[in-house]
Amino acid sequence: MEKAIAYLVGHPVIFLIAVIVSIMILFSFLRGVMRLFLVIAAILVLYAAYLQLTGGQTMEAFQHIGLWFNNFFHFILSMFGHLFDFLKSPKKEMW
Repeated sequence: MEKAIAYLVGHPVIFLIAVIVSIMILFSFLRGVMRLFLVIAAILVLYAAYLQLTGGQTMEAFQHIGLWFNNFFHFILSMFGHLFDFLKSPKKEMW
């Protein structure tokens, strides 16, 4: 990994190309995530309409869904926190 970084730093044109490709990959990923959020929002709106038409408890259902998303979000953040802590820790010799 250190050799790759040294190579990229030593060759600024290749480094610039790598940065541009990385930005393109990142934006492509973010576009896919935004599409996923839009699909989830559309499904939630349709679910709310279904509950409203059938006489279901719309507010209670969405409070439950909101609580689930909140717990899921905190779980993902804690996972990334542990991952970043692991990556920041000094490397130990395995052998």
